[in-house]
Amino acid sequence: MKIAIAGAGIAGSYLARLLQEKGITPDLFDGVEHETTCRCRSCGWGAPTGIGKYLALAGLDFDDYLMEPMVSMNFDGLVAKTPLCTINKPRLLRALGSGLTVHKQPLKIQEADTYEVIVDATGINRAILPQCRSDLVLPTVQHRVKVEPLGSEHLEAGVYGNRIPGLGYLWIFPLGQSQYHIGVGGIRLDQHESILEQFYAEHAHRFIFTPICSCRGVVRVASPYYSAPLYASRTREDGSPQRVIGVGEAIGTVSPFTGEGIVYSLECARLLVDTFPDEKSYASKVLARFWWMKKERETLDYLLSEGRASGPRLRDRWRFFRNARRSGIGLPIIEAFRRMGSLSRWVENP
Repeated sequence: MKIAIAGAGIAGSYLARLLQEKGITPDLFDGVEHETTCRCRSCGWGAPTGIGKYLALAGLDFDDYLMEPMVSMNFDGLVAKTPLCTINKPRLLRALGSGLTVHKQPLKIQEADTYEVIVDATGINRAILPQCRSDLVLPTVQHRVKVEPLGSEHLEAGVYGNRIPGLGYLWIFPLGQSQYHIGVGGIRLDQHESILEQFYAEHAHRFIFTPICSCRGVVRVASPYYSAPLYASRTREDGSPQRVIGVGEAIGTVSPFTGEGIVYSLECARLLVDTFPDEKSYASKVLARFWWMKKERETLDYLLSEGRASGPRLRDRWRFFRNARRSGIGLPIIEAFRRMGSLSRWVENP
């Protein structure tokens, strides 16, 4: 069976590696040149330490990619313990692609016709599958910054929704060696740079911020349910069928509340390998595994709706609390309900 994977990001590269270990050698295509210093699309590089078990399946050691643990994090003034960390995403992508043949070009229509199965791992581009049933995206701006303290304190990891005049949050992720990713993401937000500049100005008496690079991006927060179809069929020139199957962010395996998607993309790729080549079974397992993303998307739709009469409902607050616990973040339930984390300011004071 001839298989092509379009997209050599986290999901596509990991999928190719797992398939190869099962004796299936796909052709991996990636013609996207990200105009960033790290050659990656905009991403905070944050992930739970549980990512280690997925890397082990690909023969990789988590410690080789760990940049900085985030044992605790500030959530709008509330400090909570977390299992989060930052990983060296460029190094991880190189390791995943090691030993694979990567065609540094997009999968062209003429070439696509020679494959029985095409996997769409093109992330936000969703270049091969039909458009989503109901898409929703989160624009972001991120800076990589060197931070020098003017005193004895250090800049702590954090997520701040109370700084955003909209549905989103500002994040601070440590990268080690006094460097940080500091970014802003927000739906219906066009003030990313000014929010970051205001943050730097407010903390100028405590830290010296030296920008290293910056990037813009868009994250799909639609959820797999609303990113349907998860697979499609085409007819090749000779009349034979061809299957197209989506994986990772192309089919919305990103938390709508947090924009976290690295581990979920790895897990999605593993589900595809475990069910391959049964796309119906795969789609069923994806929807069952990530059912909670549909609920989070429904909360976002409610909060974005024009006619809503009030702030977050009890179910919305419960979903936020469950999101925190799912990520291993030890937020007390009362505080989680009161603050609503990254949604706090917007939903309480629209």
